Amino acid sequence: MFWLNLAWKSAWSRKYSLSLVALSVCLSVIILLGVQQIRADAKQSFSNALSGVDLVVGPRGSQTDLLLYSVFQLGTPTQNMSYTDLQRINQLPAVAWTIPIQLGDSFDGFPVMGTSLEFFKHYQSSGKDLSFQVGQAFEDPQANPGSLMQVVIGSEVANSKKLKLNDTFALTHGYKAIEETVHTDHPFKLVGILKPTGTPLDRSVLISLEAFEALHIGWGIGLRPSAFDAKPDLQKDLPSVAELKPSELTAVWVGLHSRATVFSARKAIESLRLNSTSVPLMAVLPGVALDELWQIVRVVENALIVMGALVAVCSLLGVVSVLLVGLSARRKELAIYRSLGARPASIFMTVVWETFLVCGVAIAAGVMGAQFLIFVFQDYLLQGFGIQTQNGWPGVDAWYSIGLLLCCALLASTLPAWRAYRMSLSDGLNPPN
Repeated sequence: MFWLNLAWKSAWSRKYSLSLVALSVCLSVIILLGVQQIRADAKQSFSNALSGVDLVVGPRGSQTDLLLYSVFQLGTPTQNMSYTDLQRINQLPAVAWTIPIQLGDSFDGFPVMGTSLEFFKHYQSSGKDLSFQVGQAFEDPQANPGSLMQVVIGSEVANSKKLKLNDTFALTHGYKAIEETVHTDHPFKLVGILKPTGTPLDRSVLISLEAFEALHIGWGIGLRPSAFDAKPDLQKDLPSVAELKPSELTAVWVGLHSRATVFSARKAIESLRLNSTSVPLMAVLPGVALDELWQIVRVVENALIVMGALVAVCSLLGVVSVLLVGLSARRKELAIYRSLGARPASIFMTVVWETFLVCGVAIAAGVMGAQFLIFVFQDYLLQGFGIQTQNGWPGVDAWYSIGLLLCCALLASTLPAWRAYRMSLSDGLNPPN
């Protein structure tokens, strides 16, 4: 304990110079642990994009493509499934509920999703039901025809476009916004803004299936019916809601009574007999497909961790460099230790403890700093980047990194200690002037 106390006092006597290198170690640890924490939370948010959904059903093909366009609205489907398939899926005994999905339109780059009220009843984010910042879900057009042109938007859409409740705006046919492809004939009224979820829903615009059908009546050539009118009528009457029956869907999200029946339900859906309007179907387990998708970005994920580790190692080397440079000025101090009876091995351990204490304190400060910054910026990460962070102590991987850093700090401390040991042997009581 004597030599440990001596090492602490020796480091404290040079607190100003050592505090700078300790700060660099602290910041590098914050970077390393922050990258690991955000990586883990991003993966968790990615996996929760379809929380509570047991199967994703769509036309047979690549399960990765099906999840990309039906969940993340990336890419376009090569074909749609028949609406009658939805009705047949609902009749299966294992199926508890279904959420129909229709895609193809956009709003200033944000995807438009046609769906039903079942979406707001059953869709979950991280195991929690959807909630609204303001407003409510659109009403059922079948019960209230006047609610046909109601729209709900995600938090990122609202923040980006500065929209508020009861604003009106027009959607775009497809993803390329030109004058002839905008649904200016039928503007929508904003009735609800969802709270951030950390999922692709934050970037989505939600309308009813009936509204989606109403927008595309007469769009056989990809242009709005009034595109060639000299004076287009922006208040054209909408057709009767009873006539707005969708014929096709992009995908269907399925919830089961029991997850134990997921494989039998999957087989039953894929075995449905084809009729004149059907295409072969595919039922995908979201968890398995999402894990496969995550492997695509795993290289970038590992690269960030390696960069953070290199920054931490460089900072540790900075501590060693400062102590090595300072040893030349401490040769008389080391000679005094020898004159008081200190053995070279004791001097070696003193310098080891001094270096390890500086690094250990900096690493501990980095751990606390990383958790504090994640707590402070968790709302910003959720709203700005869609990453839902978790509060609490670091995960298992982070503790492994902390232990590895401490081992590296202990190993790095032996270099200045060995230098001090050799100097104490050669100088003895006759240190250089």
